[in-house]
Amino acid sequence: MYRLRSLWAGLRDLFRGGLRTRILTWIFAPAVIVLAAVALVNFYAYKQVTEELVVERDRELVRLSAGQLGAEIKEFTDLLDIVRRTAGFRPDNPDQAAAVLHEHRHRLAIFDGGVVVLNTFGMVTVAEPMRPDLLGGDWSERDIFRRVAREPGQVFSNILTVGGAEMVAAAVPILAEDGAFLGLLVGMFHLDARAVSSFYGQIVKLRIGEGGETYLLDAAGRVIYHSNSGRIGADFSAHSTAQAALLGQVGTARFRETGGRDLLAAYAPVPGTSWVLVMELDWWTQAGESQAYQAFLMLLLALGVLVPLAVVAVGMGRITRPLEELIDAAREVAGGKFGRLLPATGQDEIGALTRQFNRMSTELQESYALLEQRVADRTRELEALYAADEELLRHLDLDRVLQALADVAVVRLHADKSCVMVWDDNRGRLTVRASHGFAAGTLAQMDLAPGEGMASQVASNGIPAMVEDAERGRHVATRITGPEGIRSFMHFPIRVGAQVFGVFNVSFLAPRAFGPEERRLFEALAQRAALAIENARLYGKAEQTAVAAERSRLARELHDAVTQTLFAASLIAEVLPRLWVRDPEEGLGRLEELRELSRGALAEMRMLLLELRPAALEDAALADLLKQLCEAANSRARISVSLETDGTCSPSLEGKVALYRIAQEALNNVIKHARATEVRVSLRCGPDGLHLCIRDDGRGFAQGPVSPDHLGLGIMRERAEALGADLEIESRPGRGTRVEVYWEIENVRLEGEKTHV
Repeated sequence: MYRLRSLWAGLRDLFRGGLRTRILTWIFAPAVIVLAAVALVNFYAYKQVTEELVVERDRELVRLSAGQLGAEIKEFTDLLDIVRRTAGFRPDNPDQAAAVLHEHRHRLAIFDGGVVVLNTFGMVTVAEPMRPDLLGGDWSERDIFRRVAREPGQVFSNILTVGGAEMVAAAVPILAEDGAFLGLLVGMFHLDARAVSSFYGQIVKLRIGEGGETYLLDAAGRVIYHSNSGRIGADFSAHSTAQAALLGQVGTARFRETGGRDLLAAYAPVPGTSWVLVMELDWWTQAGESQAYQAFLMLLLALGVLVPLAVVAVGMGRITRPLEELIDAAREVAGGKFGRLLPATGQDEIGALTRQFNRMSTELQESYALLEQRVADRTRELEALYAADEELLRHLDLDRVLQALADVAVVRLHADKSCVMVWDDNRGRLTVRASHGFAAGTLAQMDLAPGEGMASQVASNGIPAMVEDAERGRHVATRITGPEGIRSFMHFPIRVGAQVFGVFNVSFLAPRAFGPEERRLFEALAQRAALAIENARLYGKAEQTAVAAERSRLARELHDAVTQTLFAASLIAEVLPRLWVRDPEEGLGRLEELRELSRGALAEMRMLLLELRPAALEDAALADLLKQLCEAANSRARISVSLETDGTCSPSLEGKVALYRIAQEALNNVIKHARATEVRVSLRCGPDGLHLCIRDDGRGFAQGPVSPDHLGLGIMRERAEALGADLEIESRPGRGTRVEVYWEIENVRLEGEKTHV
């Protein structure tokens, strides 16, 4: 109270002093107040902006770090996926699975906790290196097994206790060809950052969270990694930060620890896992520029009495301009303009923030460019496979399919040479069936016995083989690679069903390292070729079946029609001389019957010749074809069959054949089932289209209970629908049957003629 009174007394003395003193006082006091107010407002505005940028920076930093960590540790599941795709690797065959793991033991050495194989029931069947204490263990109740069994995919586990040691594990499902779940391949890492571990090496080399504490939590809140190694394995599930982080979202939290220090925690989920990455940084270290700026404003307030506005304007301009530029640049980056950089000349916090922003922008640009490149590569691969599908599946001849496979590999996928080798069943050797780019002399050398050469081994065991440099590779047939200048090549088995049909080879004139994407692309091409080969083989079998069926049908027609007619004619001809001597009048009748039988047989033979020569259908008129059918039916059934045509029709070949088949089926039904005495066939061509009608006076049938396949009704309807025509069938018991086709076509020519047969 005494000090306030003394201050008030001093101010009162200033305002009561002389004129000079009062002018200076009245100028100084408002300037100080304005400057203090501006300084205070500016300070809090700057502090808020700085805090928001710091929070956003830390949030983005931990998100990017989590993304980088997820990409780095995915290499472990990718390695396991490569191993489980190895041919012969099945959890239900422990010996074969153990052999595959032993073959890959050097690559699997990065799993310092070992590798185990689980079968469908979650039992450990194989361990590499050999661990008798683990074999037969039941993992069916572990979260990692239940997650993969429920939804097959690559997973990373929570902290596990295996063989008395705490570990984390990476796992991939083992699936059958039909997608059925067969088991699990699990690689494990010891939970100890002090040990030499590829897992912790991937985390440490990211150098995330320097200057603070960084830790990695599993889904249960236990610490997988901590910058303070003494806390690894601890349970953080009760911590407020861990509880917020385990919700699976990117975020930040500011809190005060027990010692009174303010901390800023940023957290983000690690992609592809159930883990979360947390960074805890000292808040005042992150936002310390606001304190320095406060002292700077106090200095301005002490020194800027005469030119407060100018000093404030200059000072605010220098401070807010980089922030505004940083905000504008951040908006541009958020809008997709990656690679935006700002000049970072200062060494203060704003300069550090600017440099961090530049680094983030550059990394985003690189990541986006890499993503675009991968998308472009994948698009090119898909385009190549689509083109290959189109090229392979448009051929139905086996040799053309195989040649298309070799051509696609060179033309579409930019191999230098390619060939397809298949088993010659007659000779028991692997021979070249199609090639592109190989010399004839070299192809003659590529005739291999079983077990001779790498291609023959691939055809025998069904395992792909590749050589990245033929001059350094073992067991390479130099008599083939030498003359052709081949330095690298790949052999892929072509599996048709459960057997290896042949070997697909792609060769290059330069040595090259075959990446997984390239191997996967050529292997996919071999699989597509297998489908095309199977289609070609099925088509060939279908053609043979169709030819055999057509031959059988013609044989039945010959037996049912021509053979019987000729047999009847031969009997009449045999008795005609004796009958003529005894009764000339009856002999004349038999002679007329013989003439009708011969004429009918001739019509039957003409009809069968048309069946044997489909091209003749194109030259014959529709009315002539119907005339042949009527004469043949008249001869076979000895019933009255008449044909009436009105106008001349010129339908397409498909339409002519369809109408011919419909009339043929209808007349066959009359002969076989109708017991008719008279059949009338009419064909009329008018301005609106074509009308075909077959009517008989037979016994008919009840249409209701007749199935679509009975009497060929379904076949006739299908032929009519293929033309876009309307088919009507009307029949009643004892009233005969009427079959009519109405077809609206444009190429109808009317000549005003009527013909009766």
